Amino acid sequence: MPLRSDGEELRRRRELQGLTATEFAARSGFSLTHVSQVELGNSNAGPRYLRAASRILNCEIREITDGSMPNRSRTGGGVTAGTK
Repeated sequence: MPLRSDGEELRRRRELQGLTATEFAARSGFSLTHVSQVELGNSNAGPRYLRAASRILNCEIREITDGSMPNRSRTGGGVTAGTK
């Protein structure tokens, strides 16, 4: 399962690199809309995005995730961590 992305940290590191969201989107191969949604915390990045971001931002994936798994169930019917 993918880790939950840390949108605030992604934005902070992108800005430290001097990249606009548009430039980051072009370099990563993701749409500007997706980049914005990830940075705002409205969408989880996913493994391919995190690999691209870590390459562009010159950091480890663990540095741009919050260490937890995304909540995949929006209706409350999903599996709770630690249960089978």
